Amino acid sequence: MSNNRISMVGALSLGLGLRVNQTLRILVVSRNPLRSEGCLGILKSVQDNPMSALELLDFSAIQVNREFDDLASSVKVILPGLCIKTAAGRVEYKKELPPVFRPSLPMSAPK
Repeated sequence: MSNNRISMVGALSLGLGLRVNQTLRILVVSRNPLRSEGCLGILKSVQDNPMSALELLDFSAIQVNREFDDLASSVKVILPGLCIKTAAGRVEYKKELPPVFRPSLPMSAPK
């Protein structure tokens, strides 16, 4: 299913089937405009299906974020035989900006 212009909405629809599917072993959705949200939707559906037979989820060439990585780690605990392939860069969103000025530490008194 790679390079088929599957959108985020399409990925979420695909996820509905993955919640109950017990036979699919390989799903390659690389090079689709799923975005992180679509990849997360698919992965959450797999997470909700402990009877999943998936061995490979291929999200190559789709940009994913830290939330996806965290969820992938959780899913691998539930389904240790599942390989989740990503080869794209990560989108990082900083929750807070680094401080420009750091308070100086008080100097210790000489002895």
